Amino acid sequence: MRLGELEVPIMTVYEALTVALIMVLAAGTTVAIYVGMANWIGACYMVRCSECHHLTFASANRPQASCAHCRHPMLMHPLYATQHPGHAVRVVDDRLRY
Repeated sequence: MRLGELEVPIMTVYEALTVALIMVLAAGTTVAIYVGMANWIGACYMVRCSECHHLTFASANRPQASCAHCRHPMLMHPLYATQHPGHAVRVVDDRLRY
């Protein structure tokens, strides 16, 4: 090893990536728990968009007129939006069954 050269063992990289993955999964789980509790108290509902039938969050328990997928297709589906300019992103016959 030369002077001034930094050697990082490969195991250190795996450990850092494992810790990062655990943190991401823990944050996602925490958000899911809070959304579920908000649904219990009636503050947040999971509903279908009446235009495209994507699942979206709403403060009322009824279908929304539009969702983020309808309003911002480039952000939600960038590959489809770049290959099909001017076309809306649609979900065909995707009914929510209980």
